[in-house]
Amino acid sequence: MVLLVLISTTILYINHDSQVMLVINGDPVAVVTEKEQVADTVRQIQDDLEQQYNMVLSCSDAKIEFDKEAVPKDAVPVEGKGLYALIKDKLDWQAEAWAICINNEPTLFLNSIENAQAALDGIKQYYLPKGENLGLNIEENEFAEKVAIKAGNCELEQLKTPEEAVEAMVKGLDTIVTHTVKSGDSLWTIAHTNDMTVSGLKEINPQLKSELLQPGQAINLVKSEPLLTVVATMKTTVNEKIAFKTVYENDGNLWRGQQQVKQKGEAGAREVTYRLTLENDHEVARETLAENVLKEPVSQIVRSGTKVMVASRGDGGSGVLSWPMRGRLTSLYGNRRGGFHTGLDIDGITGDPVYAAEAGVVLNAAWLGNLGRCVVIDHGDGLSTRYGHLSAFSVSIGQTVKRGDLIGKCGNTGRSTGSHLHFEVRVNGNHKNPLNYLD
Repeated sequence: MVLLVLISTTILYINHDSQVMLVINGDPVAVVTEKEQVADTVRQIQDDLEQQYNMVLSCSDAKIEFDKEAVPKDAVPVEGKGLYALIKDKLDWQAEAWAICINNEPTLFLNSIENAQAALDGIKQYYLPKGENLGLNIEENEFAEKVAIKAGNCELEQLKTPEEAVEAMVKGLDTIVTHTVKSGDSLWTIAHTNDMTVSGLKEINPQLKSELLQPGQAINLVKSEPLLTVVATMKTTVNEKIAFKTVYENDGNLWRGQQQVKQKGEAGAREVTYRLTLENDHEVARETLAENVLKEPVSQIVRSGTKVMVASRGDGGSGVLSWPMRGRLTSLYGNRRGGFHTGLDIDGITGDPVYAAEAGVVLNAAWLGNLGRCVVIDHGDGLSTRYGHLSAFSVSIGQTVKRGDLIGKCGNTGRSTGSHLHFEVRVNGNHKNPLNYLD
């Protein structure tokens, strides 16, 4: 026989002295002998919870049943603290709370209107700039969404403290968005870019059968958006540096590509008042209200070389190319030590400037086998030049250069017995004697 009892403010039951099974919301809970103890325990739990949460609670939807036939033969009745814990765990308590409604949707629940307001004030403070001596004058600090506090009921576990509510508003709710795979994407790069883990990606993408991705493939991502947008407008006055300008003066005593500082620049200083607009902690607008120059900047003056490399020896060359570096020739084009030397070796010191022998486009500015760091320039009509054993590059692949432009620095990289420049001339890919082309 099953005896059904509905809870409202009291528990009603049929008086019976024998042991019965206590059933709450369809689940057997414990064997009891004193049914009055169940009612007393429920009232005690309610009193304790209302004191703990400082609010009115109810469990009017709960069903308590006493089933005599479900009692096992060797049953041991439960009472006292054990019965208290079992009943408390099984009952779903409803709280008469205060809800923070965002765009008319009850979203967060607190136990008082004061705590709900404290949470809203807390989220506004959370997004204000932190730190001392900011000199902030807050003009407005409001929500972009429609926000209200209204009375409403919620489950007891939905209740939050003001601190928990602020954290929930900052972290927001997880939503699923779609990412379209691009060339070069991998699960690791996608996860790293979107603050996720590879295992997390796999969990929300059960359709993935392999870690190999194809361009155009759709991947699910988890994104968290704050529940509220705090729009703050404020004024602040700050001291800033004024960057100095750099003025270049042509100097015929310096080689093209060389520069020397004639006068060092000095930054200026100014006091500026801004009106800032922030959405949460992101600046979205900045308006200059006032500016006071405290110190004018001093321009930096740089001497820039215009001198172009010219012939230093008369070798009957055609003059198509200019000499890439000054220095004595240490090895000529032709047979050398049982092999064939495909260019000229020009002696130099590591760091000496190396210049383009003619205008063209840089085809290479990287390591090139035995030549070490090497620049290759295409001059058009099948003519190209190579500059090997460099210590550093001053140009990059694809860059256009003029005759006499600085392209690198002399060095000792690759297969080299000392600091020098290996200069090579090629026509349609075949090496030629550079002396036939130099002026």
